[in-house]
Amino acid sequence: MGVEAAPEEFYTSAQATIDYLKTQHSEIKKLFILGTPGMISEFEEAGFQSTENSSVDEPDAVVVGFDMSLTYAHLCRAAWWIKQNKFYIATNPDRVCPTDKPIVLVDCGSICSSLEYATGRKPDIVIGKPDPRMLNGIMERYKLQPSEIAMVGDRIYTDLLMAHRADVLGILVLSGETTLELAEKSDPNPDIIIDNLGTLGEMVELAYNCACLEV
Repeated sequence: MGVEAAPEEFYTSAQATIDYLKTQHSEIKKLFILGTPGMISEFEEAGFQSTENSSVDEPDAVVVGFDMSLTYAHLCRAAWWIKQNKFYIATNPDRVCPTDKPIVLVDCGSICSSLEYATGRKPDIVIGKPDPRMLNGIMERYKLQPSEIAMVGDRIYTDLLMAHRADVLGILVLSGETTLELAEKSDPNPDIIIDNLGTLGEMVELAYNCACLEV
């Protein structure tokens, strides 16, 4: 996309889930994971063991995330372990992933809805947006205060709700899931509504230039 960024400048819902498990549930070591191969690798590199799709390879917990490699067999195995009262954690509540392609990309929240219908259980905890722990992790990593952070996103029920809960500036872009009509009726209300990230870049540049002139 032309955005230069180093790995340490990312903080994903998977990383937030890893941090949560390590700090709050250090006893959990083995995970049955519904997620992309890259996400599973992240957990393994962090010291967790991912279990196989087997009734004898028993996990300590089930982790569900965005999974474009999802198979029916893995969905059924996740439901089985959830039904056995294993600790159940979701990386985010998003229903779909935004795309400009003629397709609906089913996301973690929709997968969890399927599992809830099959098992009668919701996740014990949902780590990703709108849970403010994601921003707390960033604040701890970079020694920032809420007043120094702006949360930019296209969803009211995740991005803007997290900004509201973390007491940071909430900026809604209309280039994704939310329309202006929905934004104007939303709760919480965005602090700023803009068309796209390009507009935000122009605003930041203008503010920077004005601050330089004042100096």
